Amino acid sequence: MKKRISILLSFLMIFSLTLTGFAETNEIKVQLNGEIVSFDVAPQVINGTTFLPARSIVEKLGGTIEYVADTKTVTVKKDGTTVTLQVDNKSAKVEKNGEVKEITLNESPKIINGVTLVPVRFLSEALDTKVGWDEFKRTVVVIDYNKIVKSLDETLKSETPAFYEFLNTGYKQPNALNSKCNFSIDFKSTPNTQSIDKYSLLTMMGAFEGGFDVVATSSMNNESMLVDMNIKAKGNVKEFLNNEAFGLKGLDDINAKLLFNEKSMYIQSDVFNKVEDLKSLNVGNKWVKFDLSEEDMVSFKQMMEMMKSDDTKPIDAIYESIKNPTTDLTVDTYESTTMIAEILPMLLNDDNFKLSKSGNTKTYTIKIDSDDFMKLITDMSSKYSDKDLTKDPDFLKLKDSLKFNYDVKIDVKDDYVTGETADMKVDFDSKDEGKFNLGFKLNSSASDINSDSIKIDVPADSETIDSKVLENMGL
Repeated sequence: MKKRISILLSFLMIFSLTLTGFAETNEIKVQLNGEIVSFDVAPQVINGTTFLPARSIVEKLGGTIEYVADTKTVTVKKDGTTVTLQVDNKSAKVEKNGEVKEITLNESPKIINGVTLVPVRFLSEALDTKVGWDEFKRTVVVIDYNKIVKSLDETLKSETPAFYEFLNTGYKQPNALNSKCNFSIDFKSTPNTQSIDKYSLLTMMGAFEGGFDVVATSSMNNESMLVDMNIKAKGNVKEFLNNEAFGLKGLDDINAKLLFNEKSMYIQSDVFNKVEDLKSLNVGNKWVKFDLSEEDMVSFKQMMEMMKSDDTKPIDAIYESIKNPTTDLTVDTYESTTMIAEILPMLLNDDNFKLSKSGNTKTYTIKIDSDDFMKLITDMSSKYSDKDLTKDPDFLKLKDSLKFNYDVKIDVKDDYVTGETADMKVDFDSKDEGKFNLGFKLNSSASDINSDSIKIDVPADSETIDSKVLENMGL
């Protein structure tokens, strides 16, 4: 008897949990700007379209609504946009900036139990608000990204004035210039061979050391652009690119030139003389010529016109990327997006991001190190979770093991970028795992901006080989 009762109770428990789970799963919630909102009438799903009470959702979105009972017409207004809908009519109208669009809805507005319901996705998007569906949480997610951007703009303006000015500078594309650029990458991995964790990242990477040094110069005028680049490998990378067992020799030090003009692209490189499979082509020191029109590539002139016509300021690009997310919205999206308004002032305040001016020249300097980053993590963790990272042994171990710094200087004259330097170092030193070091340095400068004296010689026909000839030879 006891066994039967036990089985019966177990069955009833499972059955009740199933019913509860079913009810929770089918309950539809609405999250607006990170907050779950309630309505007098629960959200309704009709033929795959989610409906919400018209007046409630419009007012929560910050708009105004007018309902004409005789014609059952709903008129919604917000920030210069007017949306007109009619109950039991799939035709809708959106008027914005003097332009009127006629829209055909998947499902028409409806009156249920005396309440007018409207399709939430259509109305929200018409009012420039994004809508998503979190299937796991059974939640309609509505986010007003314009509100987020407005708040972020006010925060950056007040708390990061130097960074704010940098973002609001419209950098110009010169008609002509000469430039130089040197950069280097160095890396070294020294795993602890006695580590008990045989699957740590350092152990799997193994011991190696190497890097690259790159020296590049370029010239540009209204007709052409020439880039001359030399790349030298170091350490284990150098050894590999000189390993004849792999058919490689001399590739640790290569030179390449690239020239663009309106009709053609030219490439000259000593790689053609160093790779065995390419030597038979007998390119030598000649330039390989590609016809841009036949290669269906953007011409130099088109490329320059696109660059000059793009007067987007950095801040506009950032705000556009925020307002047009590339991933589906979930219940966590609003919080993760609004964190930007908190993170940027912490990392790019006037202590870390500085601006100095001298005449028509501005110099921006950025200095961020591991202490800044670790403080950011602990501050954000204490705000958004119950965990105190300052007492977490794993975090403290990481904090002691990882050190890095990021230093950048940008010179701008008359809204043209004339120079940039960058120095980044990452050092990871763990008794358990081993050591890893990464370094990056950059030094670039631009001169003769908009000068008429920059000349670029286009190779003569006798100095070129048509790319089609190499294609016919199997390249």
